[in-house]
Amino acid sequence: MSDSNDELSLFDSMSIEQLQTTVDQMSVDFKKAKIALREKRLSGVRAAIDARREADADLNEELRKIGYTGGNNSLWGNNSQYSWLYSNPVGKL
Repeated sequence: MSDSNDELSLFDSMSIEQLQTTVDQMSVDFKKAKIALREKRLSGVRAAIDARREADADLNEELRKIGYTGGNNSLWGNNSQYSWLYSNPVGKL
């Protein structure tokens, strides 16, 4: 508990303007850290989806070679449900 009191005493010595600047910078840093965490947590999922898209493309190529001209040849259906994985949250800072 004494550590938190020591940290608070650091902020007690700041002016309101300095404290506001510090809080604003911490907020920006926190948002960046959340984005980095999200990117790391979802990197495996993105890699799997990309591999699946590549497999779809290979499947479509092979089916085209043998003359199959049906509609969507994905084994897994529509991948647009995963578009949120590729959204760019950086603009939301």
